[in-house]
Amino acid sequence: MVDVAINAMRDWSTNGSNANTGGFFDAARACDALLSSTREVLGEFLGADPRGICLGANMTTMTLAFTRAIALTLRPGDKIVGTRLDHEANVSPWRIACEAAGAEHVLVPFDPSNGRLDMAEFERLVDDRTRWVAVTGASNLIGTMPDLKAVIAIAHKHGARVFVDAVALAPHKQICIRELGCDVLATSPYKWYGPHAGVMYVEPNLLNSLPVAKVRAASNDGPRRFETGTPNFEGIAAVQAAARFLIEEDMQKLNAIEGALFKPLLEGLLDIDGVTVLGPHDLASRAPTVSFTVDSITPDRVAQELAAKKIAVWSGDSYAMEVVAQLGLAEKGGVVRAGIARYVDEHDVNKLLSAVRGLTSR
Repeated sequence: MVDVAINAMRDWSTNGSNANTGGFFDAARACDALLSSTREVLGEFLGADPRGICLGANMTTMTLAFTRAIALTLRPGDKIVGTRLDHEANVSPWRIACEAAGAEHVLVPFDPSNGRLDMAEFERLVDDRTRWVAVTGASNLIGTMPDLKAVIAIAHKHGARVFVDAVALAPHKQICIRELGCDVLATSPYKWYGPHAGVMYVEPNLLNSLPVAKVRAASNDGPRRFETGTPNFEGIAAVQAAARFLIEEDMQKLNAIEGALFKPLLEGLLDIDGVTVLGPHDLASRAPTVSFTVDSITPDRVAQELAAKKIAVWSGDSYAMEVVAQLGLAEKGGVVRAGIARYVDEHDVNKLLSAVRGLTSR
């Protein structure tokens, strides 16, 4: 978490306003004001109508709640189209919804050689039976960024709505929902230096029309339809502060800083004998996340060796189960995943490359 988010959480918890909404006293009014101002800031950060900004526990929980409502609108013969590039949080919720409604759930493959979504197959699968397209903004495992505008245009041509998982996109690239034209977008503030929480934008008219599971006392319109129970006000204060930080930091500036570090990381890994880089081998339309394997060493063992050198990477599938399965690596332990964040520097990149070279030279 960035310091301003930590401070915002602490300050809210100690300022005497940590009450609840809807009262006639100052602390309750402060809670109402916090929700309103946070929606405004997130609307600016995501280029979206603040009336559609919903706040919750995490992206997965919010997506499951959303697709639970969608399931009630589906009928046998309807189709949901997803992709094999997606995190499981944008796969299983839709599959569950389809199973409940008797609808069809299909996944568009990607090209294992370059990690790019098969757009020809996408166009073939999306038809007039398609009600929703669920697509990632960026693969959390191999970094691929699908052409969202093209995906959304094809979906809307057939009358389908689009849900974008922007968890691995939002920390690295400026998002403008108004320009994209997607119907729903979900993200996780902890990926962009805030607390563990969830943010979901739902087009306001859609938001008000969905059969959302809620208690009778909950609002019948607006974001509070999805915000079950008492909000996590201290966390929401931190979410707002993290979003303000990135607005002030300027996402284009951040993107350039990350790109300057990621280029030598990607090229360095590609240059090491015995290392196989999965996904795109170039810098176009990708997040600064790279996954790789090391010959004759399991991903878990690589991660353990690097952790011993104070280098933090993930091993396995990172919940991108469809990605690892299509790459044929599910039975081999998946991959090793490394990525660039705002606090990573040149020394960190060089340290990782040096450590991986050491593993391949044994």
